[in-house]
Amino acid sequence: MSALNIVSALVGFFIYPYVIRVLGAEQYGLYAFLLAIAMYFQDLIDFGFDSPCTKRVALCADDKQELSRTVSVVLFCKLTLIALSAAIAAPIILAIPILRDNLWLFIVIFIQNLYKTFYPQWYYLGTKNMKFSSILQAVIRISQIPLILIFVKDTGDLMVYALIVSGTMLVGSIVGGVNVLMEGIRIVGVSFSQMKEYYKEATPFFVTTISGRIKEKTLTAIIGACFGMRDVAIYDLACKIIQIPKLLLNSINAALFPEVVTNATTDKVNRILKYERLISIATVLCIAIFGYPATLILGGRDMIAAYPVALILSFTIYFMLITGAYLQFVFVARGGYRYVAWNQVIALATCMVFCGVGMLIWPSVWSVALSLTLSTAGEVIYCRIITRRHFTD
Repeated sequence: MSALNIVSALVGFFIYPYVIRVLGAEQYGLYAFLLAIAMYFQDLIDFGFDSPCTKRVALCADDKQELSRTVSVVLFCKLTLIALSAAIAAPIILAIPILRDNLWLFIVIFIQNLYKTFYPQWYYLGTKNMKFSSILQAVIRISQIPLILIFVKDTGDLMVYALIVSGTMLVGSIVGGVNVLMEGIRIVGVSFSQMKEYYKEATPFFVTTISGRIKEKTLTAIIGACFGMRDVAIYDLACKIIQIPKLLLNSINAALFPEVVTNATTDKVNRILKYERLISIATVLCIAIFGYPATLILGGRDMIAAYPVALILSFTIYFMLITGAYLQFVFVARGGYRYVAWNQVIALATCMVFCGVGMLIWPSVWSVALSLTLSTAGEVIYCRIITRRHFTD
């Protein structure tokens, strides 16, 4: 998983300087803005199935019948959510001028949401079979490089860029889904009561995910609306600076989850937290040292304003890693799903308050980034309070 995240991030870093210079900050900012809107629907389609379904698969990894039922229920649930997403998206597109004026571009970007439908990442995690999944996703990411270099040549090729990214993701998701069927998993009929059971179980995680997405992507939308697409591109570059370490460290919790969930002792969780604190602090220091040259390489001097924003956002790595350990190894492992949901609801509320106050006092991209960092710090405080009150054993 770490190798996959390294490859994915390096591909992004390799191709970004070319894309930002060829398309320009305004056009790439438009792509980032439309992607932020489309990602809301991705969370609706995903509906928080990943964590509870990973747990289900991990607990019955050798039972093909039960695995087939789980895969089938999730597939039918997500197909239903795709139809719901399309019905919701249509009037929104007609109501918002920037979406209406870029209709076909938004539709192409929206196709990326199908990745969450057909690619069962949770299945590969639960069965601890990440080799095929990692290789496939790495191949898909790497294949984007020559396609972009060949077909994206000037500022008018934004649609081509979107087609390449969305098309390769769609192909990868289909191949990943077909491979699951080749492992002996069958698509079987499911009842409404079964779907209802899965929806109910996943609802706290959906609330968690959508709250986090609203928090993250609404900030992008605020920057675009208040400061323009160039500032969106600056904020996006700052996020990319911290992307590699964030992906690497987040993969630690995801990879450990299937093993820890079967024996989530207090000592084991405390050891994980101890090492994750040390690793994340070292990561923040590395971003402070290497962030400036990375910004110059990726965006050039015209985008150097992304470096201080990246410094502010680097602290979210520490807070998110610690929060992720609490959520997965304490709350999810012990059935405290509602605490997972409340964590993100509170974080969203505090982020919007911080952002509102910050925009009144100091209207800039910096204040938006600071509001996100402060809200993630609040998540750690919340997790510690809940753990001490309800999970001290």
